[in-house]
Amino acid sequence: MIRKERLVVGHRPDGSSISLPIITVRGDGDKPNVFMGLTAHGDEITGHQSLWYLLDHLNEMRIKGLLKIAALINTEGFNYSIRGVPLSTIDMNRIYPGDGNGSIFERVAAKIWGMASKSDFVIDVHSAGLSIPFVLIHPAEPLIRDFMEEIAYSSGLTVLYNYDRDLYERMGLERSLSGTSVRNGVPALTLELPGFAGIDPTGAKAGFIALKNMLIEIGVFEGSKEAIDFTPVIKERGLKRIRVRSREAGLLQYEKWLGSKVKEGDIIARVRSLFGEIIEEVVAPQDGYILQVNGYYRTFTGSVVATLAVRS
Repeated sequence: MIRKERLVVGHRPDGSSISLPIITVRGDGDKPNVFMGLTAHGDEITGHQSLWYLLDHLNEMRIKGLLKIAALINTEGFNYSIRGVPLSTIDMNRIYPGDGNGSIFERVAAKIWGMASKSDFVIDVHSAGLSIPFVLIHPAEPLIRDFMEEIAYSSGLTVLYNYDRDLYERMGLERSLSGTSVRNGVPALTLELPGFAGIDPTGAKAGFIALKNMLIEIGVFEGSKEAIDFTPVIKERGLKRIRVRSREAGLLQYEKWLGSKVKEGDIIARVRSLFGEIIEEVVAPQDGYILQVNGYYRTFTGSVVATLAVRS
């Protein structure tokens, strides 16, 4: 059984409703209970096409338990195609568990958390710009971490541990949906798909297969897992992500591309001035793989040029 509804959270100044589109897929029994959230950042929309494929696929699958999907979390950012919230510095993925009596955005987070906290597993779907698709494991106690690893590797995608603890905390990721879930004993993963200012079709297909594979592993679907062989997948285990920044500002000329293996000291990109001069060579600080690049092809002093997957 599939039910689609709008959960009204509040209203805009003009009186129109701010509501969350919720999809409930109910199969046999009450377990497992999985919650999936999409587009906490309003310009990250590749996951929607993955969701279309998944919904179209439901009539081919035997379903167990409950799959609840918040098809859009950041309604205001989505409408204006921006990461955050218009006229605000709020990041909708840094305010969990929210506040039912707080601002409209804290109330949205509280509604989402109210559903996620009752689940057995949480999948938070994002887009990572110019990137390969990957699954992120947040810091967790060993028993939860082992289960999350099992589900993550079943996806068929590159699997990474999140940033080192100091950067993780500095970025407020412990108050993301996945981070808050894990801190409260609910296993959770973040699925990061390609997508820069729109939907990446290849990434969407990879996202669909990854979601289907994970739901099979969790036990919501019955069926055989499918390999992902049409986009780069790093098979090596025990990797984490790190950021590589430029010292200088300018335009970026990439020498290594997504999925490429790099050695320490390899040139990832050159920074060029508007006169065409090479003013910096940005190199890999250690061996790894190119996970993500700067889709704007320009960098301020100290901006992120690339994200690498390296040994944890």
